[in-house]
Amino acid sequence: MSHLSNAPQDPLAEAAVEAVLAARWECTELLSRRPSRLAAELLRGHAAELATSALAGDQVLSLALETAAGDLEAGRPPLEAGAMFLFTDAGSADGARRRLRDLVLQQPGEPSSPPRDVVAEIERRCADEGLTPSQLSRRLAASAHLQNTLWDDPRLPAQVPVRLAMLHSAPKLSERAAELARPRPRPSRSSASASTIRQRPSRGSLSVHHAGWVLAAGLLGAGVLALLIPVLPGISN
Repeated sequence: MSHLSNAPQDPLAEAAVEAVLAARWECTELLSRRPSRLAAELLRGHAAELATSALAGDQVLSLALETAAGDLEAGRPPLEAGAMFLFTDAGSADGARRRLRDLVLQQPGEPSSPPRDVVAEIERRCADEGLTPSQLSRRLAASAHLQNTLWDDPRLPAQVPVRLAMLHSAPKLSERAAELARPRPRPSRSSASASTIRQRPSRGSLSVHHAGWVLAAGLLGAGVLALLIPVLPGISN
């Protein structure tokens, strides 16, 4: 799911708005080539697929598609109330939320997906957006908030193993966000200078090296001259 911007905002409201935009686009596309009844069936089929996802954003979109399908069947414009589809019954769902929370926490089963897989999937979906580590950190922190907020929401269609995966992935997302937000150590100037000194010889060493070559050349010249002296004409004892 694409994000509207990288600016910090309420993750729940952002997820609701994005779900409305995506669901309305899908409705428009389906209605352009299908009658309302068939479009509603296709919307419900897609909603059922998303209901198996451990990503809270997919769960919100599943609810939006299901709401849009009901609107089409009732002859109403899809999602006419906009993002309110996610907030209208929030207060009355408190009792159901508590009962669902107890059910999930007492369930002996395994999560539908390991937490690391949920983190990896969210990062994979962000990969094409060219986010910096700081931006990705904020995105994962928002995802952690969304997972933690919605895992026990009774309005969502998720089954218990999916809700367990949502719950268990929230701290892993927070850990990954903190890891990305941590500044990376940079080499200090002193260590960089020391490395440069080790790699490049100093001027003094170059001078000594040059002087050594001059001395060697002088000695070699003297030796050659000493060999030539006995054979020079006109020189005798």
